[in-house]
Amino acid sequence: MDPEIRRCLEEGSRRLEQAGIERPLFEAQVLLALALGVGRADVLRGPDAPPEPWQERRFRELVERRAAREPLAYLRGEQEFFGLAFHVNPRVLVPRPETELLVEFAIEKLAHITGALAVDVGTGSGCIAVAAAVSCPALHVLAIDRSRAALEVARRNARRHGADKRILFVNADLAAAVRPGTAAMVLSNPPYIAPEEIEWLAPEVRCHEPRMALVAEEGGLAISRRLAGQARRVLAPGGWLAVEVAMGQAPQVAAELVAAGFAQVGARRDLAGIERMVIGRWDGTAGK
Repeated sequence: MDPEIRRCLEEGSRRLEQAGIERPLFEAQVLLALALGVGRADVLRGPDAPPEPWQERRFRELVERRAAREPLAYLRGEQEFFGLAFHVNPRVLVPRPETELLVEFAIEKLAHITGALAVDVGTGSGCIAVAAAVSCPALHVLAIDRSRAALEVARRNARRHGADKRILFVNADLAAAVRPGTAAMVLSNPPYIAPEEIEWLAPEVRCHEPRMALVAEEGGLAISRRLAGQARRVLAPGGWLAVEVAMGQAPQVAAELVAAGFAQVGARRDLAGIERMVIGRWDGTAGK
C-alpha cells in the first residue's frame, strides 16, 4: 500500500474514533474509496499510487462531515435494503433492516395474487414500494408521501430497479387519496418517535434525518392511529394493514386495531427480538 494512502487511513480513522464513530477504520476505508472513485475492496488491496491533492482534500472533507455525525449513507448517496441499492439523501430516511419485515409480509400475502394493489403510505425513498414490486412481479403499488422532494428520490429508485411502470407515486397525506375498497394491503413505516424522545436518538438521526418522517404526536402514535382509520376505508375485504412501530408500541397499536374492527391482529419481531410490525386483517365492509 502506498505510504500516503496508509497515512490517510490512519489519520481519518483516528479522527472518526475521536468523534465516537463505532467502526472508524472501516468507515475511513469507505470514505477514502469515495474520494478516490474506487471500491472499498480496491482500498483494501492497497493502491500503488498516492492520492491526488484534490482527492485528499475530498477525503478530509468527507471525514469531517462524518465526524459531525452526518450519516454514512448520505455521504455515499446509497443504502442497501432488501438486497437492492437505494439512492438516499437528507430528504428521506435511511432505510433500515427492520423495515424489511414489511416487504417480507407483502411477499407472504401478495406474491401469488395477480394484479393486487399495495399502498405504501409515507414511501420516503421508495424502499418498501420498490422492493415489494421487484419481489412480486404481478403487484401494483401506490406509493404516497406528503413530501414532493421524497417522491423525487422514490421515483429515481423505482426507475433504477425497473419497477416504475407498476408504481404510481402520489403526493398526498396518508391514504386519503386512495379509492375506497381497492387495496389488498396497506403498508407503512410512519413517524413514530414521540417529540420528547427525539433528543435520545443518535446524532445521525436527530440532527440529519428529516424530522417530518420521524416524529409523531400523542406519544408517537398519532400517525398510526389516523392510518388505521383510513385503512378501513381503502382496504378491500380480506385486505391487510401492516405498520412498523417503535419498541414498546406494539401492544397499544394492536389493541387499537382490534378496537377499529381488524381481525387476526398480531405483532412480528425483528432480528433483535423487538415487536417491530403490527398487522391486522380487514374483514369488514369495503370502503367503510
